[in-house]
Amino acid sequence: MLPLRWNAIGVLVAITVASVMLPFLALLALVPLYWLAADRGLRWAVAGAALMVAAQLVSLNHWLEPVSTAVLAAATVTAARFTTMRRELLASNAAAEERLRIARELHDAVGHDVTLMVVQAEALAAVTGDERADAIAAQGRRTMAELHRVLRDDDPERKGLDALEEILDGARGAGIPITLAIEGTPRTLAKGLDASAYRIVQEAVTNVIRHANGAPTTVTIDYGQEQLGLRVADAGGRSIGMSHGHGLIGISERVSAFGGSLVVKEGQEGFVVSAELPYT
Repeated sequence: MLPLRWNAIGVLVAITVASVMLPFLALLALVPLYWLAADRGLRWAVAGAALMVAAQLVSLNHWLEPVSTAVLAAATVTAARFTTMRRELLASNAAAEERLRIARELHDAVGHDVTLMVVQAEALAAVTGDERADAIAAQGRRTMAELHRVLRDDDPERKGLDALEEILDGARGAGIPITLAIEGTPRTLAKGLDASAYRIVQEAVTNVIRHANGAPTTVTIDYGQEQLGLRVADAGGRSIGMSHGHGLIGISERVSAFGGSLVVKEGQEGFVVSAELPYT
């Protein structure tokens, strides 16, 4: 049995050839073409569109219908790829937000209890001199270090500001005209600061995709003398009240963790998320 994608291409060609007798059938070929573009990627979609046009060129004695078919096919492929890339970007950011939420809950709940255990064990060791209490405190400190490593600090898949183009490319794929501006002299950032800066920009850009209606957007990274500045500004008008979503709450928590400051401005002329994170 032929793979499903080959079956879809066969349907494309069959409908296109049949449209020689019944021209309106050419529109039906756009359905499997859309499926190819959305689920099988751009290469298969281009191949299907090329076969559609080639079939009409062979079957017809004029070029007007093949040209119109090519235009419709290009529009269909573009719409399908736009929808797919936007869906993938939003799904990826939703998964990242959920992982962050779980990490915060684990850190707050488990971290609090383990910290109390360490403090009590240290106090007991100071009063009694019992080495077992010292061992318990040391184990608790190791547990906290491991918790930080797993949830925050040493994530091998963690990304930093050097991966910002991935965020920008995803936004462009979702139809957002977005640009990146670098101010100051780039410097090497601490791992935790670098990762949090990346996530802050990612969540702010996701907010743009969801609410700014395709408005032009600028991401600014400012390497100041004592602090890192992050600014995501879009020209999309929206009503007051958009600053209380989960994404902006996550941004606020990340900024607070570094002792930084966050300003969110919204109105009919645009929306700005501006954060400053001290280097130390």
